[in-house]
Amino acid sequence: MKKFIVPFLVAGVCFTACNQDLLEVEQKGVNTPETFYSSDDDAYSAKMAMYATWNEEIGGTEGIWNAYLMGLNYSSDDVFAAGESIHDHEGFREVNEFRYDNATSIIKTLYSRLYKSIYPANLVITYFGGEKADTPAKKQAVAEARVVRAWCHMIAAMVYNQPPLIDHLIEPSENPTNDKTMKEILEWCTKECEEAMADLKEREGQSDKVGAYMVTKGFAQYVAGKAALYAENYDKVISCLKPLVESPNYALVPGDRFRDLFHVEGDGCEEKLFEFNYSANTEVAGGNDSWRSYNIRGRWMVANVLNWRGDYIQGSGTAVKIISCNGWGGGAINDQFAHKMYKHEPDSYRRKATFVTSDELFYDETLVPWKSDFDADGNSKGLTKEEKGKDSKRGVKYTGGVFSYCDMWQVKNLMAPTDQGFNDTDNNTNFSLGRLAEAYLMYAEACIQKGQLDEAKKYINMIQERAGAPKSASVDLQTLKDEKQYELWFEGCRWKDLVRWGDDIEAYEKVLDNIPYAYDEYYCKQNAAGEWEKDKDKGSKPHNLVYVIKHPFADNKTPLKYEQKHRFWPIPKDVMEVNHNMKQNPGW
Repeated sequence: MKKFIVPFLVAGVCFTACNQDLLEVEQKGVNTPETFYSSDDDAYSAKMAMYATWNEEIGGTEGIWNAYLMGLNYSSDDVFAAGESIHDHEGFREVNEFRYDNATSIIKTLYSRLYKSIYPANLVITYFGGEKADTPAKKQAVAEARVVRAWCHMIAAMVYNQPPLIDHLIEPSENPTNDKTMKEILEWCTKECEEAMADLKEREGQSDKVGAYMVTKGFAQYVAGKAALYAENYDKVISCLKPLVESPNYALVPGDRFRDLFHVEGDGCEEKLFEFNYSANTEVAGGNDSWRSYNIRGRWMVANVLNWRGDYIQGSGTAVKIISCNGWGGGAINDQFAHKMYKHEPDSYRRKATFVTSDELFYDETLVPWKSDFDADGNSKGLTKEEKGKDSKRGVKYTGGVFSYCDMWQVKNLMAPTDQGFNDTDNNTNFSLGRLAEAYLMYAEACIQKGQLDEAKKYINMIQERAGAPKSASVDLQTLKDEKQYELWFEGCRWKDLVRWGDDIEAYEKVLDNIPYAYDEYYCKQNAAGEWEKDKDKGSKPHNLVYVIKHPFADNKTPLKYEQKHRFWPIPKDVMEVNHNMKQNPGW
């Protein structure tokens, strides 16, 4: 049979090939982008895909760290990357000590994540914008995409100085250039947001939580104003932010809820301008808990990094009832800043929600409740300060000196039990990109720059009054600088503020390699040489934190130095190698 089958097959193929009409068959199940993106439902789907990508890329993690969160905050002068030692968390602590180069992981990761977020925004704009935006739903989708794209470019310009401006879908053969200045990119961001506002929804009042989870006109005003501020266009800052700070749709939360802004209790509250929303519905992520937690939310193990170091705490970190999981001691507050803020407002809501003192750590069970403060039914035992001072079930038991910690310990980033998701390292708290207090302070700064001091004072006083801090009788730029540092510690502002104010070199010279090491006098004592060591007769003194300043990098002959080139991160090496149209930042 074989010798008949082959000739028949060949003949059939040849015969069919001669009939051209039989080849004119429409391909099934295939759409062009133009036909695929057409309806309002398609616009909504494309928009939601954009949000999902933005959420995952900016809110997501790279191993145990988040490039956006750690990158911007660990570059500040008032934060220590901390951990076990100078060798701990090496992959991202390099930015804290300015030991990075153009191949450092966190630098290329944030760059990549920003541009991955821009791509789906450009998809929405390309296929639903212009003449195709023929319905309100399509116009709204395009407007939201323009603001997302502007936010990504704004952060990229602030961090990388002259990144490429990608305002369209890139062809495979196209190599973008970065010939626009940071100022030009920021002005473009402002213009994009202004043009988008007409098609954006307003937040529907202060109780509208959904209005904090989507791009609204208020968030567009915030992005436009922030971009204008960093472009030093103060008139534009005022015109963009004045409608926002006067809007009835937003308000500062009361002082006794300041702490809630950084925990699940504050999700979607009246102060939030935009945040990535956490959903406890596993169906949102296809029913797979781990995929939902680790990729969509991206808070996995960031809680461990930023919590106090659990193995240094007597009875483990969770012996302290405000902590959900044992941590690794990252994200400590700089001792110079902590003492400055404590001197300014020792009893404010804001200070107590940012860091606690040694006395509060060991003795104030309303701020830092230890399990040994309570009986089995959760009732306070009513222990006296003297009894707590001698309590062997509390304290900082590590006798080698807690690296980068002083006598003030940050609480702003601790993951509380109420924040816990599906496991003890999954933080339910939404990922905030902006709140009203920052808008107030940006607006006030622009007013100061334009000589409108009474208007600036009004909004600075509102921030201070809510915080429970002293109200300034008069304001100037230094008042604004201090207030912004107090209010927005570890909220991604400080590094770039120092740079644009020209205060960066002086600020970093004061803190680099001046590392505090903390000791609890219950477990440690000073020897004859003045060095701290383990006290064999532990408990001879009550619990109390003391600290000394050491210089571990200089001692290891690797001195740290901040230079002008560190005002911006370099364009990543990988980008420079594949695209010869790109220009590197000065000094790199």
